[in-house]
Amino acid sequence: MRELEQAKRRDRKVYITDIAIEKVPYIEYRGFDSEKCKIMQELTRNVLLLSKEENDSNEVAITCDLGSSNPLDKFGIALGTEHEVDILADTLSNHIIVSQDSVAVVVMHNHPSTQTFSLQDIQFFLQYNMIEVMVVVSNQGSVHYMMREKGYDYRKAFQLFQESIAELTPYSHVAEQYLAALSFLAKCSEVGLLYR
Repeated sequence: MRELEQAKRRDRKVYITDIAIEKVPYIEYRGFDSEKCKIMQELTRNVLLLSKEENDSNEVAITCDLGSSNPLDKFGIALGTEHEVDILADTLSNHIIVSQDSVAVVVMHNHPSTQTFSLQDIQFFLQYNMIEVMVVVSNQGSVHYMMREKGYDYRKAFQLFQESIAELTPYSHVAEQYLAALSFLAKCSEVGLLYR
C-alpha cells in the first residue's frame, strides 16, 4: 500500500531547471568507452534542455546512431505530451530505428514526473532489438537505463512482461501501471537485461 501511495505522489509534473540539466551524471555504461559515455551524458542533457525550452518540460525523445562518426551532429527529436512521446512519429528517429539491425541505436527521453521506465518504454525496448540502450532521465536529472546482456532471451523477457501486466485492465490507474513496471524491472536481470 505504501508503494502505491508513493507512486501516486510521483505522478506529478516537475518543471526542469538549469540545475537539473547540470546535475545529469556521467555514467559508465557497460561496454561503452569514455568518449561514448560523454556523448551519452551530452545527449541526456540535450533531452532536458529541449524539453525545458521547446516543450514545456513535457516528454522529449532523442534517437541517434551511436555508431555514427559523430552522434551529436545528427539525431532524431520527437516532442511528446506530459505522459508520453511517440518516438516513431519523428521521421529521422523512425528511420534510425527501423533501418538498423546491428548498429548501436540509442533512444533516450525524459519523464516529467520522477518515475523510471514506464510499461510503454519497456514494451518499446523489447519490441526493437536494434536499440542497444534506452535511457530515461527524470526532469530532476536522475538517469536510468536498460541494455541487453549476452544472456538476453526475448521470449523470457516477453513472458516476464506479460506476467507483470497480468493484473492490469484498461482502467488501471497510472500508479498501478507504474508498480507493474517496477515489478518487471526488479526481475529483468533474470531474462538478460541490465537495468540501472
